[in-house]
Amino acid sequence: MKILPFTFLFALFSPNLQGQEPSNNELSRRIDLLAEQVENIGIQESGGAVGSVLGMGPAASKVYSAAPGISFGGYGEMLYTGKDAGNTWDFYRAILYAGYRFDDNWVFNSEIEFEHVDEVKLEFAYLDYNDGGGMGYRMGHMLVPMGWINELHEPTTFWSANRPEVERKILPSTWHENGVGAYGEQGDFSWRLYVMNGFDAADLNPSGGMRSGRQAGHKAKAENLALSGRLDWTGAQGWTVGGSFYSGDSNQSTSDTTDFGTTLYDIHMQYDRGPLRLRGLYATAEVNNADLLANPSDSDSLKGWYAEAGYDLWANRGNGTSLTPFVRKEMLDYLVDTAADTERDRTTFGLAYQPSDRVIFKANTTTEEYQGTETDILEVSVGYIF
Repeated sequence: MKILPFTFLFALFSPNLQGQEPSNNELSRRIDLLAEQVENIGIQESGGAVGSVLGMGPAASKVYSAAPGISFGGYGEMLYTGKDAGNTWDFYRAILYAGYRFDDNWVFNSEIEFEHVDEVKLEFAYLDYNDGGGMGYRMGHMLVPMGWINELHEPTTFWSANRPEVERKILPSTWHENGVGAYGEQGDFSWRLYVMNGFDAADLNPSGGMRSGRQAGHKAKAENLALSGRLDWTGAQGWTVGGSFYSGDSNQSTSDTTDFGTTLYDIHMQYDRGPLRLRGLYATAEVNNADLLANPSDSDSLKGWYAEAGYDLWANRGNGTSLTPFVRKEMLDYLVDTAADTERDRTTFGLAYQPSDRVIFKANTTTEEYQGTETDILEVSVGYIF
């Protein structure tokens, strides 16, 4: 790279082969050409263009379009939450993506997360081999391929200041485990299928959602493994329709033989037509013998769904900006099998503003109704990707 400035000067001001000085028009042409080359070099060194690839978020996908070598990216979000129980202002996440593209087939990709300022996590670190024929293999610490948000969780991929509650508690985002598997794209279909370490029944308590059972790959117990997969169809213009599943025994004990078989699945859809986007998801989870868990649960099954709609008022500007009012209706039931009224109904109204496609400001209010009590929540956030 040290020789590059001298190459630029030589290309700009050297005479042509006939010994004549270049004309003003010729100089202008050369300057434009070199500016384009400099821009391309900058894009390659920073990790390529932003666009979702192979189930990864836009910024996490940069390594796939980079030139061989190192690439960097990241995202972050800060969240203000106002509730009757108290207000909080949290620098929620600061993320660094670091990847390396070895050649046309092999890629390493990783995400290091600083959460709530003082927590550090590894959300994924995997090797990819892509055969170039529509199929690839992934191995390492990986995102579980379920729902909308677990893989596409960067702040510019959803409108609300916080992630939908159904995808935080039931699926649950962000969910990452050790595993190995394959992925592919054939025609209008894309799929992923992984073998992964399972939930740990020693910590699992479905009464509060499935988050407590995640092992996150940290010295993960692997007495029982799990299978997770996903299939999406995009055969009609604007439509994405698909489903995903997870199945495995959460009993990681070497002495107890209790069956804590755990099954999750979701059905999801999205429709995009110009400035309009509609998105929906239904999810369930079930744990066998939940009353025998170390943290006994009042129920062995959970369910939830949400539907949302948004309309970009600035879609015709065509400059990467957007202003999208949206509404989301959400229902969660953590205790499906009990006689008590345990449904949580949530209605969210909000506005998402993007001054560019990599920066987003969000504000929304949520009203939650649960067992006759109504709670109002205000959330405001700023997010970025690079």
